[in-house]
This record gives sequence, structure tokens and C-alpha cells, in this order.
Amino acid sequence: MPKTAAKTRSAGTSRSTSRAFIRLGGLNLTKMKREILDVVFESELLKLGFTTRFGGVSEGAYEGLNLGDHVGDLPANVAKNREILAEQIGIAPDNLKFMHQIHSNRVEILRNLDDELQPCDGVITALRGVVLCVLVADCSPVLIADERRGVVPTVHAGRAGVTGKICTNAVNLMASEFGCEADDLRVFVGANIKARNYEVGELDLGAFNRYKNGGKFDMESALRDEFTALGVKRVEFDPHCTFETQELFSYRREGVTGRFCGFAVNKILPK
Repeated sequence: MPKTAAKTRSAGTSRSTSRAFIRLGGLNLTKMKREILDVVFESELLKLGFTTRFGGVSEGAYEGLNLGDHVGDLPANVAKNREILAEQIGIAPDNLKFMHQIHSNRVEILRNLDDELQPCDGVITALRGVVLCVLVADCSPVLIADERRGVVPTVHAGRAGVTGKICTNAVNLMASEFGCEADDLRVFVGANIKARNYEVGELDLGAFNRYKNGGKFDMESALRDEFTALGVKRVEFDPHCTFETQELFSYRREGVTGRFCGFAVNKILPK
């Protein structure tokens, strides 16, 4: 897939991604613009967004900008793709910070760039110039920002994370460790698998069974209710379903596939 420039928006504002629908293989597949990055929020202090499949060097099942180093892709291609991501964001590749995700509700704090994160599915930092990345291919990539205090978490909210209330853990940790308040938070939930395609069958989700309908789990409604309960009012959801969008990786659709990412960074302030 060819490289294209990042899509940007006006400072301090958020925007929705334009789309059109095409029919392929019996699915309604969303057609996205050919940008490497979808920057959902940018100000003088912060930059948050999501990648697509465009712009990378991976081939075959991982074609495009696969950022996952655990899915069977060639390590050299993943490294090059991460360099492309860093270039697009405008930072050094060494300043990208990826988690070892384990489908949990564990959230860590990154206090120094060189710190080794324990396996987790959420990470928070107040460091400047460090890009937190969350890898997904159907799960919800959640970006949270407190611009006032310069605090950004990225969260991997799959079924285990959602039912374990990982976003609640992240927001509570932001409050206890950095003094963040719900009214100051902005949340961006990237493309994920929508309820119409998320079959979980008879799997018992406990209290979250109320978000099941006909054996399908509505992860998005569960997240929406979770942030409402936390008092977070500014929450935006990407309308794209990964299962239906060929420009995004989807494990449920393809089995062997790559990973796209959500990213968040506190910019380095000019001297």
C-alpha cells in the first residue's frame, strides 16, 4: 500500500472520519480515505490518533502498516513500519512505547522512558515526547486525555478488559496519581468490532450479559455506560466496524492478520 500523509484537524478540536460503503463478499465494507494516520485530537500540547493499514511495508496477511510484533510478521517489516509511524507523528522511533498486552484489566504508569512495563493492557504517562501505543484488530483502542495536567493513557479494551472495567481502573489511577478530574477528560474510542459482528454465543459474561443480544456482545454500549458512570462527558466513538472495514486489520475477519494502533503523546514544549 502506498504512503500517504497523515490526516490532521484544527488545533484543539476533534473530527469524524468520512466514509462510504461498498459491497464485498456479502459484507458492507467501509471505505476509508488513504491516510496513514487519523489524528482525532491535536492541540499545542497533545496529539492523539489511530493508524490504518496504509503506508507500511508488510506483505501477505499483514499487508500494509502492521505494527504488531507478535503475530508472525517479519521482524524487519514491523520495525520499518514502526519507523514510519514515528516519522508520521514526528518523534524518534525509540520514543514509541508499546505494551505487552495480555487481555487483562491491569494499568501501569510510565514514569521514565527507559522503564520496562510489566505486562498490562493500559498505560498512563505525563512524560513529554513519549508516544503510548495500543495494538488492536477488533478490540477497542481507547485514548484518554487530560490536557490541563498533561496526562495521557492508552487502553486495550477487549472483552476481558471491558468486563474487567479497565477504563475505570485507568481513570481512577489518573485521579489518584495525577489529580485528574472527570470533567477535564476527553476520550476517543477507535474503530472496533461492532455488536452486529461480535458473536460470543453462550459465553457467560456475568453482569455484562445485559450487553448481549442474540449471542452478540455490544462492547461499545458497555464502554459508553462505563464512562457515564465515571462522570466523563466528552466521549467519542469511531463509527467504523473493523470486521467490515478492509482498511483496518480484523482478527475475526481474517484470523492471521496484523495490528493497527491508537497512539497518544504529550508534545515536547518549545523552548
